[in-house]
Amino acid sequence: EKMKPTQTINDAVKKMDEMAISQIPIFDGSEPVGVVSEEGLVKKLATTNASQWKKTQLKDVMTSVPPIINYDTPANTLGPLLQFTKCILVSKDSKIVGIITASDTLRMM
Repeated sequence: EKMKPTQTINDAVKKMDEMAISQIPIFDGSEPVGVVSEEGLVKKLATTNASQWKKTQLKDVMTSVPPIINYDTPANTLGPLLQFTKCILVSKDSKIVGIITASDTLRMM
């Protein structure tokens, strides 16, 4: 199930924990509208009361949509792109099918 901008930080933390991931894309319907990361959530935690996590919506903490590449893009071309972004969304047939992070590219090499 895709995360929506109106879901809460609490929802994202649970989903990220279940999936053992550090970043998760946020969708409005089928369109990606942003990304929430552990790093961003930790920064938000430093300035937010924990009780607000159940109310704070993802649209208030997400970052902009990262670059999107086609699923058949060679892994060895991703290094330069990841110098400028924390993650890359992967699309196939105009649908987002995955997310690649810097640690993923290290495992691919």
